[in-house]
Amino acid sequence: MLGEMENYVGIFWYMFLGIYNARGLGVGLSGERQLLTHLFEEYNSLTRPVQNYSHPVTVRFHISLNQILDLDEKKQIITTSVWVKETWFDESLTWDPKAFNNTRRLVVASTKLWLPDIFIFNTAGGHSAGFVNVTGSKLIIDSSGLVTWTVPLMIKSSCPVDVTYFPYDQQTCEVNFGSWIYDVTKVDLQLLSGSPDLEQYILNNEFDLLGVDLYRTMVDEACCPGSGSHPIIHFQMTIKRKSIYYDYIVIAPTIMLCILTLASFWLPCHHGEKIAIGLTVFLTLYVLQLLIAENVPDTNTTPVLGVFIFLVMTLNCISLIMATLVMSIKKRSTLKPVPQVPPLMLQICKRYLGKITCTPSESRFHGYNLCHEEEDNKEPMNTTESWNSLDQLLHEFDDNIDDEEVPSVHLLPSAADEDVSQPGIVASAVSYRRTLKNRRSYRRAIHCENQPKSATSRSQSSPTNPKETVSPESLVRRQEWCYVAETVDKASFIVYLASMFITILTVLVFVPSFQNIHT
Repeated sequence: MLGEMENYVGIFWYMFLGIYNARGLGVGLSGERQLLTHLFEEYNSLTRPVQNYSHPVTVRFHISLNQILDLDEKKQIITTSVWVKETWFDESLTWDPKAFNNTRRLVVASTKLWLPDIFIFNTAGGHSAGFVNVTGSKLIIDSSGLVTWTVPLMIKSSCPVDVTYFPYDQQTCEVNFGSWIYDVTKVDLQLLSGSPDLEQYILNNEFDLLGVDLYRTMVDEACCPGSGSHPIIHFQMTIKRKSIYYDYIVIAPTIMLCILTLASFWLPCHHGEKIAIGLTVFLTLYVLQLLIAENVPDTNTTPVLGVFIFLVMTLNCISLIMATLVMSIKKRSTLKPVPQVPPLMLQICKRYLGKITCTPSESRFHGYNLCHEEEDNKEPMNTTESWNSLDQLLHEFDDNIDDEEVPSVHLLPSAADEDVSQPGIVASAVSYRRTLKNRRSYRRAIHCENQPKSATSRSQSSPTNPKETVSPESLVRRQEWCYVAETVDKASFIVYLASMFITILTVLVFVPSFQNIHT
């Protein structure tokens, strides 16, 4: 009996030790659970975590910038990705780590604690999106009562955009944080560090980040529903646009269009292709203007790029008007009878425009004194006399020119081949002017190869065509109209070239330099 009792006592003792050890191990595993029960058994998340309600809760604020996602110039909204870190002491959440198996930190859901009502005052999203909070976020509680809450946010905030120097503009945007209800006597918002964290920042393809700043200010009760002064934390970003995209897409094509318009001045002044080129350039510039209008806000401020394209369009319109004017002047030389050039216009061209454009008033016709011939003969010059006059002028002009070995080309038509009229004479003279490089071969063709034939043809054509005459006065007037048209066309070319150079230099050099100096 006694031996059986000892056996029962031994079994009971072993069972007791096993239960005791198992209970001790269970305490070690459930220390965090017991801590949660201990801390939140009587915790109230609706009241500020202070023992003395006259004391404020000091919330220390810090922000880390991860990326600038977008800047919508049209809506003036900047979208950023940030991490907001807030720390404060909760006097109701302190414990002795030794009493809970050396548990020094506890991770709990943010919904169990009192949270500061930090609001983004310049938010561009909905009202609920303005509060610094994320559903399902967690925070860390230290045994001393220090609460650390880190929240990842994608913030849409308003940013006033100044497009005066677009696309060389520089923008300064702010995100303003503060308590929505509590004034400084209830929640004192302080900075955790003096500058934002940029260790995780990702570069933006459109903007360069020039600098960031974090500072604190005090505002009155007009900003918020609560009474009293409110501390506001300002997160400031300074960004500058990368203009290389607009340099290639807008500015470079605009300069090429300017050069195209400039090249149209080299066409003969009576060609209508100049008008077609000018209209094409104008329509292209208008499309570029629409492209710029889509990217800038609808304000009274005009971007410098828009001014540049507007000036180029204005110069293009002026070039079209001048091309039309030159064609109109040139057309007057073909009228019958040829009208007289206004004396004031002719004097302006000879005294001023002709000197500026290096266009001499003396021409191949001026060397032959048509006025004296008219006084001596008192009769209109017939076809044979016209040929002799032009033949003499070609001789006098080519004697001053060095020999050029070029193929022989017949300039003047032969009277024996077909009847030669007054327009044929003038057309031959104009054709001679356009092909000056062949002038030596023309002289050989006329005076060497076809001299006998031409003399015979002229002597035969004189009695058969006595009515085909050309007036020396008409030739002089035609020459004057052509001279005025050429002078005005060259003057328009010089004005357009100077205006284009000044416009491009101002927009691409002076404006960016001026903007950099003032920033």
